[in-house]
Amino acid sequence: MKSKWFAFGCLASVVILVIMIFSTIIMIGSMGDSFAKSKQLKFIPPGSYLHLKLTGEIPEYNEFSESFFGEDAIAAHSIIQKITKASYDKNIKGIILEPQWISCGFASLNEIMKALELFKSSGKEVYAYLDMVGNSDYLLASVADSIYLNPSASGGIFLTGVGGNVLFFKELFDKLGIEMKVIHAGKYKGAGENFSRSSFSKPVKDNISKLFSFIYEKMISKLVENRNLTEDDIKFIYEKRKEIFISQEKALDYKLIDKLCFKEDLLKKLGINKYKLISLKSYKLSPRKTKKDRIAVIYTQGMIAPSNSFYTAQNLSASKIDKALDRIEKDNSIKAVVFRVNSPGGSALESEIILNRIKQLNSVKPVIISMSNVAASGGYYISAESDHTFADPFTVTGSIGVLAMIPNINKLSDKIGITSDPITKGKYADIFNPYVEPNQEEFNALKEDIEATYMEFKTRVSDGRNMTLDEVEKIAQGQIWSSEDALDKNLIDEIGMLNDAVQKAAEIAEVSEYSVHFYPRKKSIFEEFLKEKLDLNVVSKLVENEFSKDFGLDKSILLYKNIKNNPIQAIMPLDLGL
Repeated sequence: MKSKWFAFGCLASVVILVIMIFSTIIMIGSMGDSFAKSKQLKFIPPGSYLHLKLTGEIPEYNEFSESFFGEDAIAAHSIIQKITKASYDKNIKGIILEPQWISCGFASLNEIMKALELFKSSGKEVYAYLDMVGNSDYLLASVADSIYLNPSASGGIFLTGVGGNVLFFKELFDKLGIEMKVIHAGKYKGAGENFSRSSFSKPVKDNISKLFSFIYEKMISKLVENRNLTEDDIKFIYEKRKEIFISQEKALDYKLIDKLCFKEDLLKKLGINKYKLISLKSYKLSPRKTKKDRIAVIYTQGMIAPSNSFYTAQNLSASKIDKALDRIEKDNSIKAVVFRVNSPGGSALESEIILNRIKQLNSVKPVIISMSNVAASGGYYISAESDHTFADPFTVTGSIGVLAMIPNINKLSDKIGITSDPITKGKYADIFNPYVEPNQEEFNALKEDIEATYMEFKTRVSDGRNMTLDEVEKIAQGQIWSSEDALDKNLIDEIGMLNDAVQKAAEIAEVSEYSVHFYPRKKSIFEEFLKEKLDLNVVSKLVENEFSKDFGLDKSILLYKNIKNNPIQAIMPLDLGL
């Protein structure tokens, strides 16, 4: 038997090694292509257009400079930087914007739109070209001076509105013999209800519905502003039109677009040949000019959990924060720090550790919080104390509450003939044993732990926001808030974007001339691979993560692992997709 597993292990190592060699060849080839392109683009012809052809997932910030397969790692951060550079580039005449089925948080999308508006204010033009697009694509395209749509009947615009669907597993679990015990601190704390109920409880559903209404109205107002239409015009399109896919003729009738034409005809009309259409990948950023005084922007994003392996490197962890802050604290040229928070929360303990580290930094340098798509639950926990807190107009925040989930599969094990005979020494030795149902005393003891963590969470908010515990309780209980509600409830100081937060940081630090530096420092896949001492397991996880993204498995796997290792969580009730 031992030789059998040894042989299997050897075979697995060979397979991984082959994948590594093959992927390395791909990356080297891609690097060669990139080098050739950058060599070609040392001179950009006058009258060129930057081509923003965007599709798929657009994260806010990518710590890797390229993907595992050697492609440039696209993120809202890099897109914005390139748009900003193009606005000052005398050889860039305009932008061709071509979004198609992008997946991007509303706050990140708002930052990209703002960059395009600033680009236009420099006297340059933005043209949007659409084939078949959805909500986020059209919202982004609405910033353009003119929108063109493919005249083919197979193209069109698919506008659905704002919403989400949550799957509930209780009835399935009942049939299988699985029980998920969920303990909440806060009646609006809906995380885990999809495991313990067949539908949302009324308080949770009402709270989420109110938030969706706000995001929907915010999106409508953006389209009204950008397309010079009335609110009634836009709401008719979303709520009363008969067709599902908006055809070319209807798109013209609704004034959603300006003209029908093929892309080749648009490029010809603008005098753009293949040498004057500069891809986002080929358009390289110039080396930044460092000034004496600097402002640091730290992207703190992801599910909050300990990061003790490459597999969990995408988590937001204290160890990841420490690496950046150790360097920043000692750097006297960095006068203030902006934390760009984009997290639905996670481990309550890890959130407490991160907050304490931020407070330590704040004792020596000004700290500003800039909330992105989501800064809720643990994401709000780490934002509780700062010199000034901003939320984007589209930010989802709050969700001050705590929960724990305990799985129990003793009924399932009875059904399939598995028995458990634990041998324990200690009162709570098997409290998290999934084959043993917790008794009432154990359940009550865990509930006390949850309530204690909830009180600690509220105390941190009370201290950071100068509120009484009673005032915090009224806006806590797991309630999630829009940016406007958050401002009204004193959860934030101001509604504004990342650049507003940077300017506020400079103001508090009393610096007028400064450069902005971003963290975590970007690294290549090779750097991470070498850091792990050529561990083949790292390569397998890299490959696994690349493919699991396509099937939406990565978030589910991470959530399961994080809860298994740390059952007390301060996390959002669901992935809102905002």
